[in-house]
Amino acid sequence: MPDLRSGVQVVDPKTITSDPARSAASLNYNVQLSECENRWVALYYRPGKSEYIYGFVYIDPQEGFTLEFGGYFTIENDGRYKDAPNPLSQGKADLKIRLEQNGIAALLPPSALAQLKLAERPDWMKFYEDTADAVTHKVSWGFFYNAIGDSSRALPYLESANSEKPDAPRLVTELAYAYNALGRPEDALRVTKDEFARNPKDEYACREMAYAYLQLQRFKEAVEQYQSCLTLCDSSEAGMAEKSELAMNLGSVYKQMGDTQNHDVWVNKARDWAPKGSAVYKSFHPDQQ
Repeated sequence: MPDLRSGVQVVDPKTITSDPARSAASLNYNVQLSECENRWVALYYRPGKSEYIYGFVYIDPQEGFTLEFGGYFTIENDGRYKDAPNPLSQGKADLKIRLEQNGIAALLPPSALAQLKLAERPDWMKFYEDTADAVTHKVSWGFFYNAIGDSSRALPYLESANSEKPDAPRLVTELAYAYNALGRPEDALRVTKDEFARNPKDEYACREMAYAYLQLQRFKEAVEQYQSCLTLCDSSEAGMAEKSELAMNLGSVYKQMGDTQNHDVWVNKARDWAPKGSAVYKSFHPDQQ
């Protein structure tokens, strides 16, 4: 469904035009989807269309951020919400979209829930309760917030888990990822150094350390760390895709060092290693996307 997917993917609030009826309905496109866990939202509204798409945002403990399609509504001139016909076929009535981009949305105000007859928390949410222990839950939610691009919301979950059980699976790399994403490379190094010393085959910890060195402009250490990461990649398609990304990162380090020769060497290796369809391959072949 193109309208639904495009509404989820819009991320620039400047593309949202003002509208008197929307203002009267207290519908404001001023939040990102990561701020809308367990809330009803309206997706991006396309100028020239009278219907709005709405749905419920939640975190599936297995899959992460998800939007459950709710339907369509229109806004009357007086600001009241009114159900609109649903063009989806009956077989597609239960439509879920896994959220990979942190798009802009509008929270439905209480008046909308009342007028559209929506429960604040849908009954079907009972099937998506997380039954994991508290620490595992926090690590998972930190991972999901990192994945959608909101590490500032991931961090409280991860730091809390770290204070309770610092050796919890996945915790160190997710915590390091969040610190790096938030411009705190010293903290990323602090949490990954011991982990990598204990488990020198932990590729994710290796990458976060290398990126932290790069942010700190400790280029020699960044080069050595990225080269260590390369040795951890196997020859599978996924391994080669990872290897090509690491080669691009190495090229970036050399570029910042002003070493054009080594930059070109590693960019060429990245191109040669990238499997067809991988992110690096697409960067070299934009016409094939």
